[in-house]
Amino acid sequence: MDFLFVLPIFLPLLTAIFLFLNKKIFNELVTNFFTLNSALLSFAISFFAFVTFALDKFKPISITLYQWTRTPDITIGFTLDGLSGVMLLLVTGLSFVIQLFSTSYMEKDEKHSNYFVYFNFFVFSMLLLVMSSNFLVMFFGWELVGLSSYLLISFWSQKPAAAKAGNKAFVINRIGDFGFLIGLMIVLNTFNTFDFYTVMQNSTNVSENTITTISLFLLLGAFGKSAQFPLFSWLPDAMEGPTPASALIHAATMVTAGVFMLVRISPMLQHSVTASIVIISFGLLTALIAAFSAMNQYDIKKVLAYSTISQLGFMFIAIGAGAYVAAIFHLVTHAFFKALLFLGAGAVIHSMHHEQDMRKMGGLRKRMPITAGMMGIGTLAISGIPPLAGFWSKDEILASVFAKAGMANELVFSIMYYLFWSLTLGAALLTAFYMGRHWLLIFEKDNGIDHSEVQEAPKAMTRPLILLGIFSIFIGFINTPFFHGLEKVLHETLENVEVTHLPEGIALVVLAVLSIGAGFTGLIIAFLIFGFELHKRINLEKFKLESPINLVKDLSSNVLYLNKFGNVFFVSGMKNFSRKVAVIVDGLVIDGSVNFISSAFGKTSRVTSATQTGLVRNYVVYFGLFLILLISLFIFTPLVAQ
Repeated sequence: MDFLFVLPIFLPLLTAIFLFLNKKIFNELVTNFFTLNSALLSFAISFFAFVTFALDKFKPISITLYQWTRTPDITIGFTLDGLSGVMLLLVTGLSFVIQLFSTSYMEKDEKHSNYFVYFNFFVFSMLLLVMSSNFLVMFFGWELVGLSSYLLISFWSQKPAAAKAGNKAFVINRIGDFGFLIGLMIVLNTFNTFDFYTVMQNSTNVSENTITTISLFLLLGAFGKSAQFPLFSWLPDAMEGPTPASALIHAATMVTAGVFMLVRISPMLQHSVTASIVIISFGLLTALIAAFSAMNQYDIKKVLAYSTISQLGFMFIAIGAGAYVAAIFHLVTHAFFKALLFLGAGAVIHSMHHEQDMRKMGGLRKRMPITAGMMGIGTLAISGIPPLAGFWSKDEILASVFAKAGMANELVFSIMYYLFWSLTLGAALLTAFYMGRHWLLIFEKDNGIDHSEVQEAPKAMTRPLILLGIFSIFIGFINTPFFHGLEKVLHETLENVEVTHLPEGIALVVLAVLSIGAGFTGLIIAFLIFGFELHKRINLEKFKLESPINLVKDLSSNVLYLNKFGNVFFVSGMKNFSRKVAVIVDGLVIDGSVNFISSAFGKTSRVTSATQTGLVRNYVVYFGLFLILLISLFIFTPLVAQ
């Protein structure tokens, strides 16, 4: 059994190495054969291991491969519990589906083999992260995920924008990773081990200030990987990579690493009220900013990128509210409908000859009915329309935040959580609006452009879409108020954690109705504006609405000018500051000191060099004078002393 759950981790790595060594020999067909069969085998073994694990009543299994040091206790090992088991199935399953789509999307690309090398290396890195039994192995996976994402984002590095996007993602993630590394050093110093179980078990013996410090530093790492404010600007730019890679990075892998890590440390995190409030506050702020920014984007992939950032914000909101099961539940459902949306966007881009501007699309529903239908399912799922997957998970998050408000001991905390709930409901409405707009601009609105040459995507693309569409409908039933399947899987992992539970009775029904209402309201508004074109039928200037709406559009399309502010302050500003520091410190202090000393010695040397004439008579005179000076000192010094 130990061998079974370790094997899927290393299969993608072995596949990546094998393809790399033979990339000059294998053609596309052979490369596709090996990468698909390896992915399918990895998923099959993972599924069998999970079923065996489930039959054993989800009792955690750990394996130590190598004991690095005993004092402190540092090992290389892996663990299979409910949390890692869910992630194992998710990563291996979706990576197979996305690779199947990729075989058609990347067809005839000159770097076809390299793509699958990087892809498999990415999958290995993510599995290393989620299957780790301690912080050290998690950190290895954490860093390798950053490296492999850089390789995929900048895959078409001949394009300046792709190379710049890869660098940006790498640098911004290093900021978060620096905080993560500091947190790990404090963990080792405090607990004398990196082992998850030992750290979580002993966290009750540590002061809340120490727990808060550790949590906040680890949270900084989560902000980088999961693209939360203020470290989120790399993710929209990451759309320069191949679309299937975007589906991989933004569905079940890299961006969910921060959410996974925070749920993993939940037994420790629950002891810090400060950390929980910070998490939910930044999660909510991110969800709102990203949803607002997505409302007026026209790049088909950037809308989905901001959507991912916003949905990750929902997961952070759940963690901050203590609804750890809800966070993982939304992670799972989001993985399927967001992979569906990204691959659907990839199918559209492929059929539109790599056009990504939605203003140049429109009316594609008749030309691409399968893609339109599947993306419609994804749109309804993310909008929280029942009975699709997104409704169950998003509704659970909203209900959990509302329940947290009722559990608060102090009135100020109760009011604060009710405010969080209402703003989260607003973010859900915005989600339905911008996703409705996204679908309408692509498939319904007639822009008067001739799309007669556009055809439905190949079967190698539409079949994965149909599969993901089915899962986007039914995967939500794994954890409903009537069947707590995921809660049972995570029970052992969260056994010692105080989890926020859903309200009961009529309160839950009312909250569900409000959640559904927000979704339908957003979709209806989107239809009225972009389907029915209400904004053209009403004279907005008459109602003095034109200027405010243009202002909102400007702020939305420019992401509240946060990117420009960051560029001016952190990029251009830091460059100018560095130049001034270089002039003052390096030019005046360091170089100035050295130059002053050398100049002083130079001037002294020029003065004394005048005595070096090369004439013997001059040297005899100098010798005589010096001898007279010594005799005078010998005679007069004792007299002066008396």
